[in-house]
Amino acid sequence: MTDTNPSAPNLPSQQTLTPLERGLLSMVERLTNAFEHSTAQLEHLERRSTGLLEERLTELETLLDRSISSQRAFDEALLDLLNAQDSSGRSVEELRKASGEIKAILRQER
Repeated sequence: MTDTNPSAPNLPSQQTLTPLERGLLSMVERLTNAFEHSTAQLEHLERRSTGLLEERLTELETLLDRSISSQRAFDEALLDLLNAQDSSGRSVEELRKASGEIKAILRQER
């Protein structure tokens, strides 16, 4: 009965290989294992990086929505102030509130 390598049936048995061929086969196996390990690490890194990018994109979208909303409120309060001078007290307070929201958003982005 000959000793064959079950994972590679087309290869000759280890006993029929010369020392040089066994050394080369060993190096090929080590390179294959290193390649598989490297591939697994790269896949993990890709998944982690993609997750971080998606998380940051979601945060950016949220901040942008809040910024647009605050800017819209600021613009509306400013128009109210310009169009109705008799209600300037209310408009000034709305401007302060919208301005504060915009400043808070800008602080979060840093």
